[in-house]
Amino acid sequence: MSNDPHRVPLSRILGFLRDLGLNPVEADTMKTVTIDHRGVEVVRFRLDENGNGYTTGPNQPATETVLIAVDHDA
Repeated sequence: MSNDPHRVPLSRILGFLRDLGLNPVEADTMKTVTIDHRGVEVVRFRLDENGNGYTTGPNQPATETVLIAVDHDA
């Protein structure tokens, strides 16, 4: 396997996350997406009911972590 970057359209990643049941998911609210043997971990910026971001301090946006676990027995 090469260390060269593999480019995937963001729309496919968003669609994949929605197919896994993570909704809502928007490109501008995602911070990181990690896929490993445990599942898919998404860190996204927290928004209030009006779509405004929460902050935990000056210039420190609040985040939430969602783990979509892999069912190894399925």
